[in-house]
Amino acid sequence: MEKFIAKSQSSKKILKIAQISSELPVNVIILGQIGVGRKLLSKEILPDAQSYEAKTLEELIINNKINLEELNSVIVYNINKVLNKTEFLEKLEGIKIVATGFIGKEDYFNKFAVKIEILPLDERKEDLDKLKQFYISEAKKIYPSTIVPKDIKIDLSGNGITLKQSIYKSILLKSITKQELMDTLNDFFVREFKVERTYKQLLEVFEIPLLKAAKKVYKSQLQMANKLNINRITLRKKLNKYFGE
Repeated sequence: MEKFIAKSQSSKKILKIAQISSELPVNVIILGQIGVGRKLLSKEILPDAQSYEAKTLEELIINNKINLEELNSVIVYNINKVLNKTEFLEKLEGIKIVATGFIGKEDYFNKFAVKIEILPLDERKEDLDKLKQFYISEAKKIYPSTIVPKDIKIDLSGNGITLKQSIYKSILLKSITKQELMDTLNDFFVREFKVERTYKQLLEVFEIPLLKAAKKVYKSQLQMANKLNINRITLRKKLNKYFGE
């Protein structure tokens, strides 16, 4: 997603403030959790400006490896990671700054005339629905799948970042073939053998998902043992080992 999504009322208001700010000679700070769209919104304000991670820019300034006189405006990501924020902002005096950071009560916030707070995705239903549709569509172009949206498990712990990851993961897992799975395991085991893992250490890679699936499909340990053609005592030991049962 290349542009800031603004389908919810709160996001429409934020986008309008950002668009107005783009025409004004004032500093703007965009606050919110990781993955809510801070970088995308900063580009709505300064689409042509150079952008830097704050820590990187701080090091460039300290080591005199950047000519600040050539900058009229700049986007600074994660300004909260700067060590000496007062000195850092003084060095950027006269340059229009759009910065991103986390919500809080920091002293350096008074250097920004405009403060924008972006809500988490789970509080922006319309934006969330739009992003879900977009990522599902994009994922299906890569991994052909008949999975329906209600069967996709989404993770919003990192907002848009984990939303995208969880959608791609769900669709991949539903579309992967036996051969693709074997190829993936082959690559995984090659990496593990390079750090001298043993067969016994790697056995759980097979057994845990196998037993979890069997628990989901079969109603009892007796049925599991019969269907897996495994001794019930051995099965109980493995269930206790992996799941504490």
